[in-house]
Amino acid sequence: MTTDQIKGIIDEFNKLGVNSVSFTGGEPTLRKDLPELVDYAGINYSFYTGFATNGYLLPNLFKENRFEGLDYILVSLDFPNAKKHDNYRGINCFNNAIKGIKMAEKRGIKVIISTVVMKDNIDLMEDMVSFANNLNCTIEILPVENIVRYIDGIPHKIEKIDDFIPNIRAWGDKVLELRQKYNNMVTDLYTVLIIEEGGFGGVPKHQDYLRCHVAGAYVFVRQDGKIDFPCKLHPVKSFDALKIPLSKIFRSQEAREIMQMHDNYDFCDGCRLGCAIATSIPTSLNMLYEKYISAFFKGNLR
Repeated sequence: MTTDQIKGIIDEFNKLGVNSVSFTGGEPTLRKDLPELVDYAGINYSFYTGFATNGYLLPNLFKENRFEGLDYILVSLDFPNAKKHDNYRGINCFNNAIKGIKMAEKRGIKVIISTVVMKDNIDLMEDMVSFANNLNCTIEILPVENIVRYIDGIPHKIEKIDDFIPNIRAWGDKVLELRQKYNNMVTDLYTVLIIEEGGFGGVPKHQDYLRCHVAGAYVFVRQDGKIDFPCKLHPVKSFDALKIPLSKIFRSQEAREIMQMHDNYDFCDGCRLGCAIATSIPTSLNMLYEKYISAFFKGNLR
C-alpha cells in the first residue's frame, strides 16, 4: 500500500472505534514512511501506537525522527548476548537493538522485549528477564509457536519445528516463578494456563478458561490492504479494505458469522498464538483484572 492508502485505513480505524494501532511485519522499519504513519496514528487520532521490530534500524530511525506519536516499541531479543542472538536471527541486530532501546528510553517511549523461548534458551529465561529489567524494559516471554497453516485444505507445518519447541510445563513454571521475583514481566497467569492446557480449539476443548475472540477484537490488515477473518493465519474470508469501508467489512454478516465461531474451526486446534490470547483476554473481567489492573498495582506494567 502507498502512504496515503495506509492513512486511509487509519482513518477507517477511527470510524470503527479502534483504540490501538500496531505496525508489524515482516519488518515495518523497512518502510521509509513508518515515522509519518506512526505520527499520523498517534497524533491525529491519539491511538495507542507502536511497532514491532528486530531493532536493526532503530538507532538511525531515532536519529532522524522524533516519533512524537509513538507510545511503545516491541523489540525481539531471544538471548542476552549478541553472539547467540544474532546467530539465531541471521542478522547482526543485537547491538543496534540495545542502542535503540536506550534511545527510546531517553525519549520516554516504552519498550517491551519479546523473547521466544526455545529448547536452546529455556535455561536463560531468568537471564533475559534480568537483562530486560536492567534496561528498564518490560518483557513478554512466550514459547515458540507450533504453527499449522491450511492451504487448500491441506495442513502445512514448519519443518523440524519440534526440534525448537521447549517443555511447555517447564516454561510455564518458570514464568510464574519469575513473576514473583521481578516486576517487569507482562506474561500473565492466564496466558500460562491457556498455553499449558493446549491452547484454543480441540474436541473436546483443551481448556475452559477462554475462547478465542481474535476475529472480533483484532483487525489484521495485510500489506496489500486485504483483511483476513478470523485471523492472519487462516483466511476463511478475505476483504479488500482499499475498496470496502472497514466499518462495513467488520459489521458484515459474513464477518459476524466468523466471529461467532470463535475457535470452533478445525484449524484452531492447539493454537496458542500470543496475539490471539492477548486480544481475547479483555473479554473476561477476571482475566482483564489479572493481566492489566492487578499487574499495574504489582508494578508489572510500567
